[in-house]
Amino acid sequence: MRYKIIIFIIFIHSLLLGQSLFNRFVGTDPFIGSARSTAMGKTHLLNSTGSSNVRFNPANLGMIQSRLGISLQMNRSSVFERWSIPIKDFFGKYFTYADYVANEFNYYAFSGGIYWTPIIGNLGSSLSFGFNYSPLTHFNYEYLEEVRGDYDTATEENEYANKDPLIGYQNLTTDGTLMLSSIGCGYNINITNNIDIKIGASMHQINSSEISDKTNIDTLKLYDTYGYPSYSDIANLSDYPDVHQTAKISKSHFISWSTQLTINSNSKIGVSWEGEANSKTKVWDAVIDLNSGLYMYWDSSTFEDSVYYAQNGINYIKPEMRTLAFNYTADADHGISLSFEMNQVFYNEHLYLNDYKKFKFGFEYITQLGTPIRGGLIYRQATILPMKPISIFTFGTGKSIGNLIVDVAGTYCFQSFYYFDLFPVENEVKLYLDRVRDSQLNLMLALTYQF
Repeated sequence: MRYKIIIFIIFIHSLLLGQSLFNRFVGTDPFIGSARSTAMGKTHLLNSTGSSNVRFNPANLGMIQSRLGISLQMNRSSVFERWSIPIKDFFGKYFTYADYVANEFNYYAFSGGIYWTPIIGNLGSSLSFGFNYSPLTHFNYEYLEEVRGDYDTATEENEYANKDPLIGYQNLTTDGTLMLSSIGCGYNINITNNIDIKIGASMHQINSSEISDKTNIDTLKLYDTYGYPSYSDIANLSDYPDVHQTAKISKSHFISWSTQLTINSNSKIGVSWEGEANSKTKVWDAVIDLNSGLYMYWDSSTFEDSVYYAQNGINYIKPEMRTLAFNYTADADHGISLSFEMNQVFYNEHLYLNDYKKFKFGFEYITQLGTPIRGGLIYRQATILPMKPISIFTFGTGKSIGNLIVDVAGTYCFQSFYYFDLFPVENEVKLYLDRVRDSQLNLMLALTYQF
């Protein structure tokens, strides 16, 4: 019973993420790693497997002993989002929230790579190389609002009518992905039987890409009692202009290095540094609301002068990151491994984003059947100042079938925050913000074959 209570507490603590609404401005988490390290609380530095080491810990490539390996991975991200407004009771008091938008969309990504150890030293030292191709971040977001109108029924008897007919849809879609090509090498220096030092470095190129933005108001025809088209109820629709355009994002580069020290057969520590990169379409500045401190999709409340953000392109910052990690393994065959990692992420005041820290905990327990059970918890400070700190719950397992290693992982998170009506109606005055509830479920399947 006690372990059920602990799992329930961890699950409740994990309900604090979301923010898919701001994918268009800051992208998703740019630190996406292997399925194993993701399941273990995203402790990528010391727990990455396969070609993912090229990105997060090139020093770990040096531990590969005369082996050629190929890695393939598929990621699926599901976003569930609800927008709500407060409603009143008969006494004119707000007493609950009612949903008026329920959105769901999925994002798929594929990654892969290869690693190779061509040289084995006489004293146990080794030099290894690797290549990895994976998504860095994406800007995908989908919003669909079904708009209802008002219809007053006639006074004639036996007449039936819909009191809130469907009058149209308000749509907003953003689509764009930045892919990352990484090449690196690692060198392992064996000091004693239990102590060795690994060092490594990588070069990364953020490939050029495109970002597509669409927003449109679809109006349906209404008909009066005589069967003639009527548009008298479209006052509930926003008057914002339609936008459909694509901008090209330029490529950019950054480097990273890492080092790892095995203290004894049970413990190891690692540090790494990853540089900053800037990918943009042209000079661009985000629009921030002075009251809420949140990004705005429109830069003016005056409908005649409103400018959509897509007209200004995008300016994406891949932040600098410094990492310190520690692993302890009680028994490599049938015990438990504990991992702790801390990331310091620097935006250096770009795009109104805050520097922040991540604190990660992960574990892996090997059962008597040899099946790993993995889990973890992450706490991250807020990137956007008004938002709350973030927690993420991670889980996963794996299986070895000969030379083939299969790993699966998942993360779950949820957040509730307040934001402006995305498609306001002209001359409508709101005394409150909409409540946005956003939950994300990410699933990973990874295959690694070692020759």
